Amino acid sequence: MQRFYIEGLFISRQKIKKGQKSGRGSKADVEPFAQTFWAENAAEALQQANEAIAGGQWLDGPRISDLSEEDRMRQMGAPQLPGFGLQVEPKLRRKSGRR
Repeated sequence: MQRFYIEGLFISRQKIKKGQKSGRGSKADVEPFAQTFWAENAAEALQQANEAIAGGQWLDGPRISDLSEEDRMRQMGAPQLPGFGLQVEPKLRRKSGRR
């Protein structure tokens, strides 16, 4: 099995029904989607993503990738937040000679 990252923008089924009743939609109805799926191929991963949005409608995407957002940002050379790349070992406390 392979790991696939799927990203996109969608409108949920409830928001679609609400928009049909009122006759208009809003930008607030759009939701971001970014999940990782384990699948044999990209088509199977896309099918799982469609099930995950539960009857919603894709507006932008879905974009299927084998690289995570973290990997893409590192390839671009984007700056990292301080402290996330370091692995600091905790200092050991010394016992005092007092009794």
